[in-house]
Amino acid sequence: MLQVGFGVGDITPDVGMEMPGGFFKRKGTGVRDKLLAVACVIHDGAKTVALVGIDTLFITRPTVDAARRAITRATKIPGEHILIGANHTHSGGPIATCLGADEDPVYLARVEKGIVQAVSQGWNTLHAAEIGIGTGEEKGISFNRRFLMRDGREITHPGKPGTPHHKEIVAVAGPMDPDVGVLAVRAPGNPDKVLGVVVSFACHSTVVGGSEFSPDYAAYLRKHLQAHYGAEVPVCFLLGPCGDITQVDNLSVGKQFGPEYANLMGLKLAGETIRVITRMDWLKTAPLAIALETPLLSIRPDPDAEAERPAFGLGSDASREQKIEAAYANERKLVAEMRRKSPRIPCEVQAIRIGPLGIATNGAEYFCEYGLRIKKASPFTPTWVVSLANEWIGYVPTAQAFVGGGYEPRTARSSKMSIETGQRLLEAALRALTRVAKEDKKEG
Repeated sequence: MLQVGFGVGDITPDVGMEMPGGFFKRKGTGVRDKLLAVACVIHDGAKTVALVGIDTLFITRPTVDAARRAITRATKIPGEHILIGANHTHSGGPIATCLGADEDPVYLARVEKGIVQAVSQGWNTLHAAEIGIGTGEEKGISFNRRFLMRDGREITHPGKPGTPHHKEIVAVAGPMDPDVGVLAVRAPGNPDKVLGVVVSFACHSTVVGGSEFSPDYAAYLRKHLQAHYGAEVPVCFLLGPCGDITQVDNLSVGKQFGPEYANLMGLKLAGETIRVITRMDWLKTAPLAIALETPLLSIRPDPDAEAERPAFGLGSDASREQKIEAAYANERKLVAEMRRKSPRIPCEVQAIRIGPLGIATNGAEYFCEYGLRIKKASPFTPTWVVSLANEWIGYVPTAQAFVGGGYEPRTARSSKMSIETGQRLLEAALRALTRVAKEDKKEG
């Protein structure tokens, strides 16, 4: 019989701490909603895995390593069996040093403590349970933000109807992924008692805005699911590949920002999650398997700085052009120093099997196209691809995006990997998924 437990840790920053996710320094002036670490711990009688979703912009390797060590000491769960994924909220705390923000050791310690608390609580409350796994679809709240323009270049967020460059748009330059992945847990034989939910979806968490700390649209997903299932029901959110996906529809008028719109996104995702749960087949057994691949991947060579510079769109602001260019000049120096110290870096790719579900992770702001390719080639149906998990290696665009231009490929610590990185991560994910598929067959 399966055993499952959930746990929650509070990782809310202090008012006045830095809020990363922009070009320049900014500080949080308040708290709109608590930021959480939410863990789902699953034990199949032989192995245990922990899925942890955290409300942060990123998660860096030192914090992951420290949290995994502490969790293993407290629970005996092996570190490689623990998935820690950031939801990429741009209204979170100072989790990493990037562009205009610096990590805060006080906050890093809080995040580590919150992760350990969540997993330990899940471990200590393991109980007999059934799980359901399903996939829904929500097409109306996420959009690819990159566009092919009349001159052949690609631009990130070229602008909505009525803005100066909108008429130069030819077509969207990449796909989106409408899948809403759902793993739900209920008490055995009690169809009305949902005990916890894990949701996976691919969209940047750039909706709420403002200067108050917030988990972004994940907060509203939680609120609406808890309004339906009970205020005590934990909701773990895992982010799909959304390096080029946001809530902004550049092809339509209207504003897709602010708490009200984040609430709408949460409501739509919650509604689809509930629909999926009502149609689930419930499993009393679900074999677990885990595999890691750690490819050594290259930091890119020095770029042609002028060729990388977007003509307009995201990353181009005439009112702050000198400051932005100075920031990127400094970033190129920092990337060059990183490359001198270590031209190739190990990148963790984790695969987890939970019954029929395959999960593949990486630490990139991974472009959607790669995630879709992994899903198509995976031995599992369904497959979730979880990005910004277990480390942070920055944007990983497609090869076409590298040569097409736009914001995401521009060299900085937040976009430093070489052009082949996306393909290497894809291949590593499929190797790891194949390994866990074979392990399950061997055990069966």
